[in-house]
Amino acid sequence: MIPIAIDRQAPVRFGIVGCGGMGRWHASNLQALPDVRLHAVFDTSQTAARRLARRFGVAAVDDLDALLRDPLIHVVSVCTPPAGHAEIARRAAVAGKHVLVEKPLALTVAEADSLIDLCAARGVWLGVVHQQRARSSAMALSSLLADGEFGLPLAAAAIHSWHRAPSDFTKDAWRSSPESGGALLMDQAIHAIDLLVTFLGRPAWVSGSVSGRALPAIGEDTSVATIGFDGGALATLTASTAVGGMRDDITVELLATRGSFRLEVRDYDHAEITRLELSSSEKRRGRSLDRAEIEELVRRHGGSWRIGPRSRLWRTLDRIVSKERGEQPFGSVRALFRRRVDRAAQRETQEPQGHAAILCRMAAAARGDGEPLVTGDEARLALAVVEGLYESHRSDGRRIELALAP
Repeated sequence: MIPIAIDRQAPVRFGIVGCGGMGRWHASNLQALPDVRLHAVFDTSQTAARRLARRFGVAAVDDLDALLRDPLIHVVSVCTPPAGHAEIARRAAVAGKHVLVEKPLALTVAEADSLIDLCAARGVWLGVVHQQRARSSAMALSSLLADGEFGLPLAAAAIHSWHRAPSDFTKDAWRSSPESGGALLMDQAIHAIDLLVTFLGRPAWVSGSVSGRALPAIGEDTSVATIGFDGGALATLTASTAVGGMRDDITVELLATRGSFRLEVRDYDHAEITRLELSSSEKRRGRSLDRAEIEELVRRHGGSWRIGPRSRLWRTLDRIVSKERGEQPFGSVRALFRRRVDRAAQRETQEPQGHAAILCRMAAAARGDGEPLVTGDEARLALAVVEGLYESHRSDGRRIELALAP
């Protein structure tokens, strides 16, 4: 089959496979985007599918093939647990649908390569959700690096500290097993790895180890790694899912010949440049930019997110709910209001972020305008680092050269 042609004046219609937490989040973000519609949903649990369908006023189909045969669906969002990602994406591509897959793209690099090749042969787009690179602050930093503003990147350090209680692994059994796409590296730290790839390019080798001291029943709660990149830059990754901090954070610090920066992603989805230093020349020491200057750089190279919502009401609410981030980022009343503030700012500035940006770019690609924000080829790089890190751990920290596609 060939991809369904899309009337450029008509909305791009999505079908969601998997109606759990990620399926609901995709549906919620689709609802907030212009010229995009959620058309139908499917889940092996008909109860979950019907619940989501009622909430968003769409059809719940009881057979995956029925959703894939629907001529009105242009893009399939794969939101199931990771073990099903590659197979569902494969079936969608064979049916002529563009495919957006939640991370990880697949369970192995070989599986990812097979899917990438299939989508290319079928002429459909393969997009992957790595939403942390879709924050305007991260995109602005990536643009500055690509333009040479920081000079030659030398080194970076990523610290990934997300807390997950043992009960979470019991509730969703796949989360405890890397073979099922769970555990620390595949389920969580791959976000930080993807940011390192975004800033430093193609990874060439990795060495490191994994530990399970704090959560022995899980077997993997902490990892430290060194990653080398094609351009010669080096990076370290320190990650833990057992840390008892107040917030769930990703921090990336990058050093280059003409400056440095620190990016903080707080509570999963609030990204901010907390330090940025630049020099006019590699022979002179740089200076630290103040908040207004960083704001201006973000506007020129990626958006206006740090400005936040314009209305006085939303700004007041933003100050109240964001003063202290932390504590149950997906469950607390404060977190609920924080997400409402974030959504209001995105609507006002017409600047979708995170999942909304990924979905928006996927819809544009399906319409023939550009490509997905994160392609399968790009998502493959972080997966290769994870796979290489496990191999290094099994060989007592030996440096593993990564076999990367051209």
